[in-house]
Amino acid sequence: MAVVFCLASGCNGPASSNKAFPSFLVGTWQMEGGVWRIVIEPNGTVSSAFVPMGEAEIRPNQTTEFEMADGSKSHITGGEFLAEYNPSTRELFVSIEQKEIYIVLPGYTINGNGLDTFRGPVSKDGSTWNAGWTNVFDYGPLFPQDVNDIYTEPIVFKKVAEPNAPVK
Repeated sequence: MAVVFCLASGCNGPASSNKAFPSFLVGTWQMEGGVWRIVIEPNGTVSSAFVPMGEAEIRPNQTTEFEMADGSKSHITGGEFLAEYNPSTRELFVSIEQKEIYIVLPGYTINGNGLDTFRGPVSKDGSTWNAGWTNVFDYGPLFPQDVNDIYTEPIVFKKVAEPNAPVK
């Protein structure tokens, strides 16, 4: 996945190398009509992401355990979460690595990993982020991903809160 990340990010290095992360990007970004929610901190780090797989809030390099509807236990272990911003193009790039995805469903288990990347321009008023979402995964033999069939889906995020503010 490192190669895919490097290609997707332009190999510019992590956001933590940014000296001054723009304040208008800091806060909670919620996907319109979807589950994804990404929290960007003032230092340019991504502190958490609410992901569709398991509909769980995950954090970088931590394991989040959750209960499924049938009472079974599942978990996702976050990996590196990165944010980068290019002021000349107003383009925000975020990468959410899921080092381990273990989801128990009736009759089968998903056991794998994934990398989700989002890239696109942020509006001049800082309220909307039009991103291309790319999902690269290995969910095991029941759900193979054809590496020749990876695409980017357009999605829209709205800024809904400042860091540590309650999400409405």
